[in-house]
Amino acid sequence: MPGNPMHDAAGSGLAQSATLDGGVYRVNGATVRSDLPETPETPEALQTLQTPTSIGRRRRSIAGERLAQLRAHPWITGGVIVVVLAGAGVGIYFGTRGTSTTTATTTTTVQTVSTGTIKQSVSATGTLAPAHEESLSFSTSGQVTSVKVKVGDTVKKGQTLATIESASLASAVAQARATVASDQARVDADDSASSTQLAADKAALKAAKNQLASAKAQLAAAIMKSPIDGAVAEVNIATGDSLSGGSSGANSGSGSTGSPTANSSSSSSSTAQILVISTNAWIANATVDATSVGLIKTGNQAQLTVSGSDSTVYGTIASVGLVSSSSSGTASYPVVVDVTGSPTGLHDGASVTASLIYKQLSDVVVISAAALHQDASGQYVEKQVNGKAVRTAVKVGIVSGNQVQITSGLAAGDKVIVTQVQRPNVSSTSRGGTGNAGNEGFPGGGNFPGGFPGGGTGGGFPGGGGFGG
Repeated sequence: MPGNPMHDAAGSGLAQSATLDGGVYRVNGATVRSDLPETPETPEALQTLQTPTSIGRRRRSIAGERLAQLRAHPWITGGVIVVVLAGAGVGIYFGTRGTSTTTATTTTTVQTVSTGTIKQSVSATGTLAPAHEESLSFSTSGQVTSVKVKVGDTVKKGQTLATIESASLASAVAQARATVASDQARVDADDSASSTQLAADKAALKAAKNQLASAKAQLAAAIMKSPIDGAVAEVNIATGDSLSGGSSGANSGSGSTGSPTANSSSSSSSTAQILVISTNAWIANATVDATSVGLIKTGNQAQLTVSGSDSTVYGTIASVGLVSSSSSGTASYPVVVDVTGSPTGLHDGASVTASLIYKQLSDVVVISAAALHQDASGQYVEKQVNGKAVRTAVKVGIVSGNQVQITSGLAAGDKVIVTQVQRPNVSSTSRGGTGNAGNEGFPGGGNFPGGFPGGGTGGGFPGGGGFGG
Protein backbone atom coordinates (compact mmCIF):
# COMPACT_ATOMS: atom_id res chain seq x y z
CA MET A 1 0.00 0.00 0.00
CA PRO A 2 1.55 3.44 -1.00
CA GLY A 3 2.23 6.06 1.64
CA ASN A 4 -0.78 8.00 2.89
CA PRO A 5 -0.53 11.81 2.58
CA MET A 6 -2.73 12.07 5.68
CA HIS A 7 0.28 11.24 7.78
CA ASP A 8 1.62 14.66 6.69
CA ALA A 9 -1.54 16.53 7.53
CA ALA A 10 -1.01 16.57 11.27
CA GLY A 11 -1.43 20.27 11.27
CA SER A 12 -5.13 19.94 10.53
CA GLY A 13 -5.67 18.12 13.85
CA LEU A 14 -8.64 16.31 12.31
CA ALA A 15 -7.34 12.91 11.28
CA GLN A 16 -4.41 10.80 12.25
CA SER A 17 -4.71 8.19 9.44
CA ALA A 18 -6.94 7.13 6.57
CA THR A 19 -6.43 3.91 4.65
CA LEU A 20 -8.07 1.94 1.84
CA ASP A 21 -7.84 -1.80 2.53
CA GLY A 22 -9.69 -4.18 0.24
CA GLY A 23 -12.52 -1.73 -0.35
CA VAL A 24 -12.78 -0.85 3.35
CA TYR A 25 -12.04 2.77 4.27
CA ARG A 26 -10.84 3.29 7.79
CA VAL A 27 -10.38 6.67 9.48
CA ASN A 28 -8.66 6.61 12.84
CA GLY A 29 -9.22 2.84 12.80
CA ALA A 30 -13.04 3.11 12.34
CA THR A 31 -14.79 1.65 9.27
CA VAL A 32 -16.51 4.36 7.24
CA ARG A 33 -17.89 2.41 4.25
CA SER A 34 -17.25 -1.12 3.13
CA ASP A 35 -19.01 -1.23 -0.21
CA LEU A 36 -17.47 1.77 -2.08
CA PRO A 37 -15.36 1.01 -5.09
CA GLU A 38 -11.63 1.35 -4.64
CA THR A 39 -10.28 4.67 -5.96
CA PRO A 40 -6.76 5.99 -6.18
CA GLU A 41 -5.61 7.35 -2.85
CA THR A 42 -5.18 10.88 -4.13
CA PRO A 43 -4.74 13.68 -1.66
CA GLU A 44 -8.09 15.09 -2.78
CA ALA A 45 -9.86 11.83 -2.04
CA LEU A 46 -8.24 11.41 1.31
CA GLN A 47 -8.90 15.05 2.13
CA THR A 48 -12.59 14.36 1.48
CA LEU A 49 -12.51 11.51 4.01
CA GLN A 50 -10.45 13.24 6.65
CA THR A 51 -13.01 15.79 7.98
CA PRO A 52 -15.70 14.87 10.52
CA THR A 53 -18.23 16.85 8.55
CA SER A 54 -17.63 14.89 5.41
CA ILE A 55 -17.64 11.61 7.33
CA GLY A 56 -20.99 12.44 8.93
CA ARG A 57 -22.50 13.43 5.59
CA ARG A 58 -21.38 10.19 4.03
CA ARG A 59 -22.77 8.07 6.88
CA ARG A 60 -26.13 9.85 6.69
CA SER A 61 -26.17 9.29 2.95
CA ILE A 62 -25.57 5.56 3.43
CA ALA A 63 -28.29 5.34 6.09
CA GLY A 64 -30.68 7.18 3.81
CA GLU A 65 -29.99 4.77 0.99
CA ARG A 66 -30.65 1.77 3.29
CA LEU A 67 -33.84 3.31 4.67
CA ALA A 68 -35.12 3.93 1.18
CA GLN A 69 -34.47 0.30 0.30
CA LEU A 70 -36.33 -0.93 3.36
CA ARG A 71 -39.27 1.35 2.66
CA ALA A 72 -39.44 0.08 -0.86
CA HIS A 73 -39.25 -3.57 0.35
CA PRO A 74 -40.66 -3.68 3.92
CA TRP A 75 -40.94 -7.48 3.89
CA ILE A 76 -37.16 -7.85 3.87
CA THR A 77 -36.92 -6.88 7.55
CA GLY A 78 -39.73 -9.25 8.50
CA GLY A 79 -38.20 -11.97 6.41
CA VAL A 80 -34.89 -11.64 8.19
CA ILE A 81 -36.59 -11.75 11.59
CA VAL A 82 -38.67 -14.76 10.56
CA VAL A 83 -35.64 -16.62 9.32
CA VAL A 84 -33.84 -16.00 12.59
CA LEU A 85 -36.86 -17.08 14.64
CA ALA A 86 -37.44 -20.07 12.39
CA GLY A 87 -33.87 -21.19 12.86
CA ALA A 88 -34.18 -20.87 16.62
CA GLY A 89 -37.54 -22.68 16.65
CA VAL A 90 -36.30 -25.54 14.51
CA GLY A 91 -33.26 -25.89 16.73
CA ILE A 92 -35.41 -26.04 19.85
CA TYR A 93 -37.91 -28.41 18.22
CA PHE A 94 -35.38 -30.93 17.03
CA GLY A 95 -33.50 -30.63 20.32
CA THR A 96 -36.71 -31.52 22.17
CA ARG A 97 -37.61 -34.30 19.74
CA GLY A 98 -34.15 -35.78 20.12
CA THR A 99 -34.35 -35.96 23.91
CA SER A 100 -37.90 -37.34 24.14
CA THR A 101 -37.66 -40.14 21.62
CA THR A 102 -38.23 -43.54 23.23
CA THR A 103 -38.19 -47.02 21.81
CA ALA A 104 -40.66 -49.81 22.55
CA THR A 105 -39.03 -52.84 24.09
CA THR A 106 -39.97 -56.41 23.24
CA THR A 107 -39.63 -59.15 25.84
CA THR A 108 -39.82 -62.81 24.89
CA THR A 109 -40.22 -65.48 27.54
CA VAL A 110 -41.02 -69.17 27.58
CA GLN A 111 -43.83 -70.23 29.91
CA THR A 112 -44.75 -73.71 30.99
CA VAL A 113 -48.43 -74.53 30.55
CA SER A 114 -50.17 -75.53 33.78
CA THR A 115 -53.63 -76.26 35.10
CA GLY A 116 -55.46 -73.97 37.46
CA THR A 117 -58.71 -72.23 38.33
CA ILE A 118 -60.24 -69.57 36.14
CA LYS A 119 -63.14 -67.37 37.16
CA GLN A 120 -65.56 -64.99 35.53
CA SER A 121 -67.15 -62.34 37.68
CA VAL A 122 -68.91 -58.99 37.77
CA SER A 123 -67.93 -56.11 39.97
CA ALA A 124 -70.20 -54.41 42.49
CA THR A 125 -69.79 -51.72 45.12
CA GLY A 126 -71.61 -51.14 48.37
CA THR A 127 -71.30 -50.89 52.13
CA LEU A 128 -70.93 -53.26 55.03
CA ALA A 129 -73.74 -53.68 57.57
CA PRO A 130 -74.49 -55.94 60.53
CA ALA A 131 -76.28 -59.12 59.53
CA HIS A 132 -78.70 -58.70 62.47
CA GLU A 133 -80.12 -55.44 63.73
CA GLU A 134 -82.78 -55.31 66.43
CA SER A 135 -84.75 -52.14 67.09
CA LEU A 136 -86.23 -52.60 70.55
CA SER A 137 -89.07 -50.69 72.24
CA PHE A 138 -91.37 -51.41 75.18
CA SER A 139 -94.77 -52.60 73.98
CA THR A 140 -96.59 -51.63 77.18
CA SER A 141 -97.15 -48.37 79.02
CA GLY A 142 -95.30 -47.45 82.17
CA GLN A 143 -92.46 -45.51 83.72
CA VAL A 144 -88.87 -46.52 83.02
CA THR A 145 -87.37 -47.81 86.24
CA SER A 146 -83.90 -48.75 84.97
CA VAL A 147 -81.62 -48.63 81.91
CA LYS A 148 -78.81 -51.11 82.36
CA VAL A 149 -76.71 -50.50 79.20
CA LYS A 150 -75.04 -47.69 77.30
CA VAL A 151 -73.91 -47.26 73.69
CA GLY A 152 -71.00 -49.55 72.86
CA ASP A 153 -71.73 -52.18 75.48
CA THR A 154 -71.44 -55.79 74.40
CA VAL A 155 -74.52 -57.83 75.28
CA LYS A 156 -75.56 -61.46 75.22
CA LYS A 157 -78.82 -62.97 74.04
CA GLY A 158 -81.39 -62.79 76.89
CA GLN A 159 -79.53 -60.10 78.82
CA THR A 160 -81.75 -57.43 80.49
CA LEU A 161 -81.35 -53.99 78.92
CA ALA A 162 -84.04 -51.90 80.66
CA THR A 163 -87.20 -52.21 82.81
CA ILE A 164 -90.43 -50.30 83.41
CA GLU A 165 -92.71 -50.13 86.51
CA SER A 166 -94.36 -53.54 86.95
CA ALA A 167 -96.35 -53.45 90.22
CA SER A 168 -99.68 -52.97 88.50
CA LEU A 169 -98.77 -55.61 85.94
CA ALA A 170 -97.92 -58.08 88.66
CA SER A 171 -101.26 -57.34 90.35
CA ALA A 172 -103.04 -58.03 87.09
CA VAL A 173 -101.32 -61.38 86.85
CA ALA A 174 -102.35 -62.29 90.39
CA GLN A 175 -105.97 -61.35 89.72
CA ALA A 176 -106.00 -63.34 86.50
CA ARG A 177 -104.66 -66.37 88.32
CA ALA A 178 -107.42 -66.09 90.92
CA THR A 179 -110.06 -65.92 88.21
CA VAL A 180 -108.70 -69.02 86.53
CA ALA A 181 -108.70 -70.91 89.83
CA SER A 182 -112.31 -69.94 90.53
CA ASP A 183 -113.55 -70.88 87.07
CA GLN A 184 -111.68 -74.16 87.21
CA ALA A 185 -113.38 -75.05 90.50
CA ARG A 186 -116.80 -74.28 89.06
CA VAL A 187 -116.21 -76.56 86.11
CA ASP A 188 -115.02 -79.31 88.43
CA ALA A 189 -118.26 -79.00 90.45
CA ASP A 190 -120.57 -79.24 87.41
CA ASP A 191 -121.06 -83.00 87.59
CA SER A 192 -124.81 -82.62 88.05
CA ALA A 193 -125.21 -79.41 86.04
CA SER A 194 -126.96 -79.28 82.72
CA SER A 195 -125.00 -79.48 79.55
CA THR A 196 -125.78 -75.82 78.88
CA GLN A 197 -124.38 -74.75 82.23
CA LEU A 198 -121.31 -76.93 81.79
CA ALA A 199 -120.55 -75.36 78.38
CA ALA A 200 -120.87 -71.84 79.81
CA ASP A 201 -118.55 -72.60 82.73
CA LYS A 202 -115.92 -74.08 80.40
CA ALA A 203 -116.07 -70.99 78.16
CA ALA A 204 -115.52 -68.75 81.19
CA LEU A 205 -112.52 -70.84 82.24
CA LYS A 206 -111.00 -70.55 78.78
CA ALA A 207 -111.40 -66.77 78.80
CA ALA A 208 -109.80 -66.55 82.27
CA LYS A 209 -106.81 -68.55 81.07
CA ASN A 210 -106.41 -66.25 78.06
CA GLN A 211 -106.50 -63.26 80.36
CA LEU A 212 -103.82 -64.79 82.57
CA ALA A 213 -101.58 -65.39 79.57
CA SER A 214 -102.02 -61.77 78.49
CA ALA A 215 -101.23 -60.48 81.97
CA LYS A 216 -98.11 -62.59 82.13
CA ALA A 217 -97.00 -61.29 78.72
CA GLN A 218 -97.52 -57.70 79.88
CA LEU A 219 -95.44 -58.36 82.96
CA ALA A 220 -92.70 -59.96 80.90
CA ALA A 221 -92.76 -56.97 78.52
CA ALA A 222 -91.81 -54.72 81.41
CA ILE A 223 -88.32 -56.20 81.08
CA MET A 224 -86.45 -55.48 77.78
CA LYS A 225 -84.02 -58.25 76.89
CA SER A 226 -81.59 -58.57 73.98
CA PRO A 227 -82.74 -61.10 71.39
CA ILE A 228 -79.21 -61.52 69.97
CA ASP A 229 -75.54 -61.43 70.84
CA GLY A 230 -74.12 -58.11 69.78
CA ALA A 231 -73.45 -54.53 70.79
CA VAL A 232 -75.65 -51.62 71.81
CA ALA A 233 -75.72 -49.07 68.99
CA GLU A 234 -78.35 -46.62 70.33
CA VAL A 235 -80.01 -45.81 73.68
CA ASN A 236 -82.92 -43.37 73.43
CA ILE A 237 -84.57 -43.76 76.85
CA ALA A 238 -83.59 -42.83 80.40
CA THR A 239 -84.70 -43.75 83.89
CA GLY A 240 -87.88 -41.87 84.84
CA ASP A 241 -89.26 -41.55 81.30
CA SER A 242 -92.98 -42.27 80.93
CA LEU A 243 -93.80 -44.51 78.01
CA SER A 244 -97.13 -44.86 76.25
CA GLY A 245 -96.38 -48.28 74.82
CA GLY A 246 -95.75 -49.50 71.29
CA SER A 247 -98.28 -49.92 68.52
CA SER A 248 -97.02 -53.26 67.24
CA GLY A 249 -98.63 -55.37 69.95
CA ALA A 250 -97.31 -56.62 73.23
CA ASN A 251 -94.23 -58.78 73.37
CA SER A 252 -93.89 -59.30 69.63
CA GLY A 253 -92.22 -57.72 66.65
CA SER A 254 -89.27 -58.29 64.35
CA GLY A 255 -85.78 -57.03 63.73
CA SER A 256 -83.73 -57.36 60.57
CA THR A 257 -83.56 -61.13 61.10
CA GLY A 258 -87.27 -61.36 60.35
CA SER A 259 -88.04 -63.69 63.28
CA PRO A 260 -90.45 -62.74 66.12
CA THR A 261 -88.54 -61.65 69.20
CA ALA A 262 -89.89 -60.86 72.67
CA ASN A 263 -89.71 -57.19 73.61
CA SER A 264 -88.63 -56.13 70.10
CA SER A 265 -90.66 -54.00 67.77
CA SER A 266 -90.69 -53.24 64.09
CA SER A 267 -89.80 -49.59 64.66
CA SER A 268 -86.80 -48.24 62.79
CA SER A 269 -83.52 -47.44 64.49
CA SER A 270 -84.38 -43.73 64.48
CA THR A 271 -87.39 -44.39 66.79
CA ALA A 272 -86.08 -47.44 68.64
CA GLN A 273 -85.63 -47.04 72.37
CA ILE A 274 -82.56 -49.32 72.23
CA LEU A 275 -80.81 -50.58 69.09
CA VAL A 276 -78.68 -53.75 69.20
CA ILE A 277 -76.57 -54.90 66.26
CA SER A 278 -74.62 -58.08 65.66
CA THR A 279 -70.83 -57.87 65.70
CA ASN A 280 -69.96 -61.39 64.59
CA ALA A 281 -72.10 -61.61 61.47
CA TRP A 282 -72.07 -59.19 58.53
CA ILE A 283 -73.67 -58.53 55.16
CA ALA A 284 -72.66 -56.38 52.22
CA ASN A 285 -75.38 -54.31 50.58
CA ALA A 286 -74.24 -53.76 47.00
CA THR A 287 -75.66 -52.88 43.59
CA VAL A 288 -75.06 -54.13 40.03
CA ASP A 289 -76.14 -52.65 36.72
CA ALA A 290 -78.64 -54.02 34.25
CA THR A 291 -75.95 -55.65 32.09
CA SER A 292 -74.66 -57.71 35.03
CA VAL A 293 -77.74 -58.61 37.06
CA GLY A 294 -78.69 -61.44 34.69
CA LEU A 295 -75.32 -63.16 35.16
CA ILE A 296 -75.50 -63.68 38.91
CA LYS A 297 -77.82 -65.64 41.17
CA THR A 298 -78.36 -66.57 44.79
CA GLY A 299 -75.62 -68.86 46.09
CA ASN A 300 -72.82 -67.52 43.87
CA GLN A 301 -69.52 -66.95 45.62
CA ALA A 302 -68.18 -63.46 46.28
CA GLN A 303 -64.82 -61.98 47.16
CA LEU A 304 -64.92 -58.69 49.04
CA THR A 305 -62.38 -55.96 49.54
CA VAL A 306 -63.44 -54.00 52.63
CA SER A 307 -61.97 -50.64 53.59
CA GLY A 308 -60.04 -50.90 56.84
CA SER A 309 -59.40 -54.63 56.42
CA ASP A 310 -56.08 -55.97 55.16
CA SER A 311 -57.39 -59.37 54.10
CA THR A 312 -59.85 -60.58 51.50
CA VAL A 313 -63.31 -61.32 52.87
CA TYR A 314 -65.41 -64.11 51.36
CA GLY A 315 -69.15 -64.59 51.14
CA THR A 316 -72.12 -65.84 49.13
CA ILE A 317 -74.91 -63.98 47.39
CA ALA A 318 -77.98 -64.09 49.66
CA SER A 319 -80.41 -62.24 47.40
CA VAL A 320 -80.63 -60.43 44.06
CA GLY A 321 -83.26 -57.71 43.84
CA LEU A 322 -85.90 -57.71 41.10
CA VAL A 323 -86.85 -54.04 41.39
CA SER A 324 -84.29 -51.54 40.17
CA SER A 325 -83.51 -48.03 41.25
CA SER A 326 -82.37 -45.44 38.77
CA SER A 327 -79.59 -42.85 39.07
CA SER A 328 -78.62 -40.56 36.17
CA GLY A 329 -80.60 -42.79 33.81
CA THR A 330 -78.75 -45.97 34.82
CA ALA A 331 -80.69 -48.83 36.43
CA SER A 332 -79.10 -50.64 39.37
CA TYR A 333 -80.27 -53.69 41.28
CA PRO A 334 -79.70 -54.44 44.98
CA VAL A 335 -77.57 -57.44 45.88
CA VAL A 336 -77.06 -58.74 49.42
CA VAL A 337 -73.95 -60.80 50.20
CA ASP A 338 -73.68 -62.84 53.39
CA VAL A 339 -70.13 -62.63 54.76
CA THR A 340 -68.68 -66.04 55.56
CA GLY A 341 -67.55 -66.58 59.16
CA SER A 342 -66.69 -63.79 61.58
CA PRO A 343 -63.77 -61.80 60.15
CA THR A 344 -62.18 -59.32 62.53
CA GLY A 345 -61.69 -55.63 61.87
CA LEU A 346 -65.04 -55.06 60.14
CA HIS A 347 -67.20 -52.02 60.87
CA ASP A 348 -70.69 -50.89 60.00
CA GLY A 349 -70.70 -48.58 56.96
CA ALA A 350 -67.29 -49.59 55.61
CA SER A 351 -67.06 -49.37 51.82
CA VAL A 352 -67.00 -52.66 49.91
CA THR A 353 -65.83 -53.64 46.43
CA ALA A 354 -67.25 -57.05 45.57
CA SER A 355 -66.26 -59.52 42.88
CA LEU A 356 -69.36 -61.64 42.27
CA ILE A 357 -68.22 -64.91 40.68
CA TYR A 358 -70.80 -66.36 38.30
CA LYS A 359 -68.57 -68.95 36.61
CA GLN A 360 -65.59 -70.86 37.94
CA LEU A 361 -63.66 -73.75 36.43
CA SER A 362 -61.03 -75.70 38.32
CA ASP A 363 -58.19 -77.94 37.10
CA VAL A 364 -58.28 -76.60 33.53
CA VAL A 365 -55.44 -75.70 31.17
CA VAL A 366 -54.72 -71.99 31.52
CA ILE A 367 -52.24 -69.77 29.66
CA SER A 368 -51.40 -66.09 29.64
CA ALA A 369 -53.48 -64.06 27.20
CA ALA A 370 -50.21 -62.65 25.81
CA ALA A 371 -49.32 -66.11 24.45
CA LEU A 372 -52.47 -66.31 22.31
CA HIS A 373 -52.45 -65.10 18.69
CA GLN A 374 -55.10 -64.93 16.02
CA ASP A 375 -55.14 -64.49 12.26
CA ALA A 376 -57.43 -65.42 9.39
CA SER A 377 -56.78 -69.11 10.05
CA GLY A 378 -57.87 -68.94 13.68
CA GLN A 379 -56.31 -68.82 17.13
CA TYR A 380 -52.89 -70.30 17.79
CA VAL A 381 -49.85 -70.23 20.05
CA GLU A 382 -46.14 -70.54 19.37
CA LYS A 383 -45.20 -73.77 21.14
CA GLN A 384 -41.55 -74.46 21.77
CA VAL A 385 -40.55 -77.86 20.43
CA ASN A 386 -36.89 -78.90 20.51
CA GLY A 387 -35.88 -75.28 20.87
CA LYS A 388 -37.93 -74.13 17.88
CA ALA A 389 -41.18 -72.19 17.69
CA VAL A 390 -43.97 -74.29 16.21
CA ARG A 391 -47.30 -72.74 15.34
CA THR A 392 -50.00 -74.74 17.17
CA ALA A 393 -53.74 -74.24 16.69
CA VAL A 394 -55.76 -74.09 19.92
CA LYS A 395 -59.37 -73.79 21.04
CA VAL A 396 -60.29 -71.29 23.72
CA GLY A 397 -62.78 -71.64 26.55
CA ILE A 398 -63.51 -68.79 28.94
CA VAL A 399 -61.38 -65.68 29.31
CA SER A 400 -60.84 -63.85 32.57
CA GLY A 401 -58.54 -60.85 32.73
CA ASN A 402 -55.14 -61.93 31.42
CA GLN A 403 -55.94 -65.64 31.72
CA VAL A 404 -57.30 -67.82 28.93
CA GLN A 405 -58.65 -71.36 29.21
CA ILE A 406 -57.40 -73.72 26.49
CA THR A 407 -59.79 -76.58 25.75
CA SER A 408 -57.65 -78.28 23.08
CA GLY A 409 -54.24 -77.98 21.47
CA LEU A 410 -52.14 -77.77 24.63
CA ALA A 411 -51.52 -79.88 27.70
CA ALA A 412 -49.98 -79.23 31.06
CA GLY A 413 -46.19 -79.23 30.74
CA ASP A 414 -46.09 -77.82 27.19
CA LYS A 415 -43.99 -74.69 26.70
CA VAL A 416 -45.29 -71.64 24.88
CA ILE A 417 -43.49 -68.52 23.72
CA VAL A 418 -44.85 -65.28 25.10
CA THR A 419 -43.87 -62.06 23.37
CA GLN A 420 -44.76 -58.80 25.05
CA VAL A 421 -44.21 -55.33 23.66
CA GLN A 422 -43.83 -52.59 26.22
CA ARG A 423 -44.51 -49.11 24.97
CA PRO A 424 -43.38 -46.61 27.59
CA ASN A 425 -45.18 -43.33 27.87
CA VAL A 426 -43.50 -40.66 25.75
CA SER A 427 -43.27 -37.36 27.56
CA SER A 428 -42.47 -34.28 25.50
CA THR A 429 -41.95 -30.70 26.53
CA SER A 430 -44.19 -28.27 24.77
CA ARG A 431 -42.52 -25.03 23.82
CA GLY A 432 -44.77 -22.35 22.46
CA GLY A 433 -48.48 -22.39 21.70
CA THR A 434 -50.83 -24.89 20.20
CA GLY A 435 -52.05 -24.87 16.65
CA ASN A 436 -52.37 -26.92 13.52
CA ALA A 437 -50.02 -29.83 13.08
CA GLY A 438 -48.75 -31.01 9.75
CA ASN A 439 -46.72 -29.17 7.12
CA GLU A 440 -47.55 -25.60 8.10
CA GLY A 441 -45.76 -23.40 10.61
CA PHE A 442 -43.54 -24.51 13.45
CA PRO A 443 -43.79 -27.94 15.06
CA GLY A 444 -46.97 -27.73 17.09
CA GLY A 445 -48.68 -25.61 14.43
CA GLY A 446 -49.68 -21.97 14.30
CA ASN A 447 -48.71 -19.01 12.13
CA PHE A 448 -47.45 -15.53 12.82
CA PRO A 449 -50.23 -13.25 14.08
CA GLY A 450 -51.53 -10.99 11.37
CA GLY A 451 -48.93 -12.13 8.84
CA PHE A 452 -46.66 -9.86 6.82
CA PRO A 453 -47.61 -7.38 4.12
CA GLY A 454 -48.57 -9.25 1.03
CA GLY A 455 -49.14 -12.45 2.97
CA GLY A 456 -52.04 -14.85 2.48
CA THR A 457 -55.02 -15.40 4.72
CA GLY A 458 -52.90 -17.37 7.14
CA GLY A 459 -50.05 -14.85 7.31
CA GLY A 460 -46.52 -16.09 6.96
CA PHE A 461 -44.08 -14.94 4.28
CA PRO A 462 -45.06 -12.72 1.35
CA GLY A 463 -47.21 -14.77 -0.94
CA GLY A 464 -48.86 -16.61 1.97
CA GLY A 465 -48.27 -20.07 3.37
CA GLY A 466 -46.17 -21.23 6.29
CA PHE A 467 -42.90 -22.97 6.82
CA GLY A 468 -42.34 -26.10 4.82
CA GLY A 469 -42.65 -29.19 6.95
